[in-house]
Amino acid sequence: MTVAPTDLKEAHVRVWALIEFGLESNSSWREMFVDYGLLATVGFDQPFDEDDDKVSELAEQLDLSAEVVLGELCFFIRQNCLWTTDELVADMDRAINVLVEHGSHEQIVDGLLDFSPYAKRPEVLRALRLSAAKRDDAAAFQSAFSKFDQ
Repeated sequence: MTVAPTDLKEAHVRVWALIEFGLESNSSWREMFVDYGLLATVGFDQPFDEDDDKVSELAEQLDLSAEVVLGELCFFIRQNCLWTTDELVADMDRAINVLVEHGSHEQIVDGLLDFSPYAKRPEVLRALRLSAAKRDDAAAFQSAFSKFDQ
């Protein structure tokens, strides 16, 4: 069993080291953090809390409180997992699939366009429209686009 760190700096180093190791060695972790990064990038709340299985697992492994681990996970995601506009356009289908689980169609459209630099908004909107048109819930997206059609 590990000894709990005596200060937050040590906790920070230990949590980040374990996250980085997990990201290097585990593809499901990479997928999860890319998804979390997308949610953070476009302004959605974090999709996990202190009771999340991954938070509990890390807290137990490191002998830290879930609160400390959650704070470090959120900080890690904000610092390391932000999407660029180009990545968003290239992988819009995945972005919509992730975001639709956490917000309304209007929130998704608004969040993606708010995140995008003004000059890139037409490109993001075009990719968003193409991806949304392929979905079963395309009609719900169409109503979210209506304010941009005026």
